Amino acid sequence: MGQPNWQGLFAILVTPLTEDDRVDEKGVRHLVDFACDQGLQGVVVLGSNGEFPYLSDEEKLRVMAAAADQARGRLPVLAGASAFGTDQAIAYARAAKAAGCDGVMAALPLYFAVTLSQVKAHVQALAQEGGLPVFFYYFPETTGLKLKPEELAEIAAIPGVPGAKLTLTNRSFLKKTIAATRPQNWAVFAGTSFLLADTLEFGGAGVFCPLPLIGPQELRGIHQAFSRGDRGQARALQDKVLRAIPIMTGMSLPPAALAAGFKLLSSRRYKGPPARTKPGHHLVKEALRLQGHPITNRVRRPFAPVTPKESELVKKTLADLGWL
Repeated sequence: MGQPNWQGLFAILVTPLTEDDRVDEKGVRHLVDFACDQGLQGVVVLGSNGEFPYLSDEEKLRVMAAAADQARGRLPVLAGASAFGTDQAIAYARAAKAAGCDGVMAALPLYFAVTLSQVKAHVQALAQEGGLPVFFYYFPETTGLKLKPEELAEIAAIPGVPGAKLTLTNRSFLKKTIAATRPQNWAVFAGTSFLLADTLEFGGAGVFCPLPLIGPQELRGIHQAFSRGDRGQARALQDKVLRAIPIMTGMSLPPAALAAGFKLLSSRRYKGPPARTKPGHHLVKEALRLQGHPITNRVRRPFAPVTPKESELVKKTLADLGWL
């Protein structure tokens, strides 16, 4: 395909697994087709919800190849190239290029502490030697790497790094980062659909998230409403999407309370060291399964599939939203 347009809704794909715990390439292909059919702007494989830390290198190559082959240029495919070491990340990027992917998304998980100059050197080497555009994946709650907006702006200045995914709930940090990286025309994507309207209002590019697969009509609606200047409609749809919080978190409080809590949390200044986030990919897989997608809800150990109680919560949330 030609030069991708790094804007809009990019679906983070789960990695479907068979009942005997093998990578389900047919499931990967199905999800790519579904994303294309729903008019999404791109897909990302081997992200956090794609269970990249728990797959072997051989399995990662199979996921990359299946997604790129199935997309056939209909939409851009980004592949995860996150690794503790620079050489390993470069190897993943080269494999993604060989498979036909259009770019990579790369976090830098920490074991030992790193300096900003080391982070920049890692990203620069990946962009120069990996052969594909690099999206910097900023997820402090899982990687342990905490940067400031002005430090992210230094990463934005690296050639071959057209944008970033910011997975956090802090609106102020998101807004400041978009403003700080505007001179570089950085494509800043939110890592949660619950901040899509805010991201677009701040001048960001869109979202990288699993929810565009689960509630595509509403997420498309937010993007389209904002594009035509109807911010009221965008906000109304954003409020509806907030009712999907149980699907991403497993929290069983009333939807109105969860939405209010999220708005309060996202309005607070980001302080203190990064917390550790809990996984939600088992819930995402269950939501897709309940919607009729031909995948299981299996996840890699040490995590377990959804419990009956969690399944019922996901099912009720989908039904209440009209997504079943």
